[in-house]
Amino acid sequence: MLRRTGMKGRQGTVQRYRCLACGRTFLEAAKFSDAVRGRAINAYFDIEGSYRAVAREMGVKADTVWGWVQELGTHCKNFSDVASELRPRWDGFLLADGRAVGIAGAEHSLCLTADATTQDIPTAHLAQGEDATSWRRTLEGLRAVGYTPKALIVDGSTGLWAALDYVYPLVPRQLCVIHVMRDLHNWLRYKGHVPLIIATPFLDMCHRLCYAVNASHAATLRMKWDAERTRFIGEGLGEAVALFESKFGFLWTHLADPRMPRDTNVIEGIIHQLGRKLDDTDGFQTIPTAWATIQLLIMRYRFHAFSCSRYRGHNGKSPLNLAGVDTSGLNWIRFARKGMPQS
Repeated sequence: MLRRTGMKGRQGTVQRYRCLACGRTFLEAAKFSDAVRGRAINAYFDIEGSYRAVAREMGVKADTVWGWVQELGTHCKNFSDVASELRPRWDGFLLADGRAVGIAGAEHSLCLTADATTQDIPTAHLAQGEDATSWRRTLEGLRAVGYTPKALIVDGSTGLWAALDYVYPLVPRQLCVIHVMRDLHNWLRYKGHVPLIIATPFLDMCHRLCYAVNASHAATLRMKWDAERTRFIGEGLGEAVALFESKFGFLWTHLADPRMPRDTNVIEGIIHQLGRKLDDTDGFQTIPTAWATIQLLIMRYRFHAFSCSRYRGHNGKSPLNLAGVDTSGLNWIRFARKGMPQS
């Protein structure tokens, strides 16, 4: 680490730098190599720590590490660049969800997409909220990377749903059954104020329907539902019955293909991984600095191999590996910079 000093002479003040480690002085600031910058950037995204923690480890100022991250993030390849160069192959079962990001004291949203099979992130968008316009822009970004969804697995977000109606009106949708059950439970408890003795059998039937193992099982459960619905309505659950039945067209889409999940657990897991680092930042000051960091965070995620995944065949492979990309000769930091070749 260097400290500026000054020395007056006949030619005026001469700027010098003093090394805090050895005490020597220099006429010019030290030039850090690309390798040093790369190690600092990699360390920042690898550890759940701050710029200050990385700076202490590297022997530089925290502002210096921040500047390196921002400089690379500002010149980071976008999703279209990555798709064009690496040509990932996705299965087409698309997940979409959002995550709050604090910027200058205001809440913004990271609108995220993920391929269910590979857990890769085809595109994302930093927006002021999760309204239809923001989600529409996010979904339209899929076309720019060549992603063609076969099915959509989402929660019941009104903004996302409206955007899907516009961008992908004909693509089959699967509602996340975990969200469906959570919404029903919350309605019964907080809005309907339904006694537990009445709510429990109703929720049990709904749960069995949500988790039908195949089309035949779902049909059998539907008949049992039809036999019980009159009783449910008679117990004052008419509104809850209508709420649940409004989801029927989107509960069993996943039964058409075993690769399609019935919930959004995959993308929520991805958001949790990204969120650990986003939480470390304690918020951003501007949208450009936030997006610069997020782009690198996502790039690092796409290249980083899973080590504790519960999905068979995922450990030891990165999302890009699972999408058919050989990343063995690629350094993610070098690759991330616009204008740099793959190797």
